[in-house]
Amino acid sequence: MQLAQIKRLPLIRTLLRARAIRKFLGPRGRGYHCGHFDTFAQARAWLPDSPEFSHDQFTQEYIDERSKHIGSFDYPVIFWLREAFAAGATSVLDIGGSIGNQFYAYQRYLTFPEGIEWRVHELPAFVPQGKELAEQRGAKALSFSDDWPQGWLESDIWIAAGVLEFVEAFDLPTLLSRAQQKPTHLFINKLPLTDAPAFVSTQNIGFGSFVPHRVYNKTAFTQAIAGAGYELIDSWDVPDRKFTSLGFDDDSFDAYSGLYFRRKP
Repeated sequence: MQLAQIKRLPLIRTLLRARAIRKFLGPRGRGYHCGHFDTFAQARAWLPDSPEFSHDQFTQEYIDERSKHIGSFDYPVIFWLREAFAAGATSVLDIGGSIGNQFYAYQRYLTFPEGIEWRVHELPAFVPQGKELAEQRGAKALSFSDDWPQGWLESDIWIAAGVLEFVEAFDLPTLLSRAQQKPTHLFINKLPLTDAPAFVSTQNIGFGSFVPHRVYNKTAFTQAIAGAGYELIDSWDVPDRKFTSLGFDDDSFDAYSGLYFRRKP
């Protein structure tokens, strides 16, 4: 019997999964995923209590690192943002944009249009820090809210990078339906897409925090956005982000995805 077959024996599989879960719940589990659920409630009930993203360490990491550097996955967004600005876009809704990471990082590579408004929707824990940093850096184009102020949903561009999978309160098609004038451009980056049926998993995000999140079926997700009146213009792999599910190997896949949709005329 080969090793792969041995690992699939019921008793061995149970022991290996238990060991993998222990790793996931410890410090060495940061960045890994674990579990297979139908709902956020099931996933959250399985996880230990934690502050999730409302942790001061994340804010500091964003200020020190993510607002100063870009990754390979950012280059397609920068390329298409340049095109969008050239075509007349002047307002951005940055969903889950923390303390304005992408505004600060992208301005090193882009010339923003005069009068640009960059609106960051975030958790309440990030809003005060975002405002304070923007004042310190003189970033008058930035604004922050944990709500949806009037006009924000009518922004020319929406960006959602590494956030949609963690949001339980709404999905993107529903949010789009609330906009009186839908955005022309949708940039969705660092999204977990799989060819398998959609499910809910969890992630160890470090500093003793754990979060539930969705994994989307690729076809269903893209069809839902297309059904809201959009055309898929570009897509790219995000090999920097792998979905490795400890103890649930069948759920794993090699790369997250990036997508650029443009509203149909």
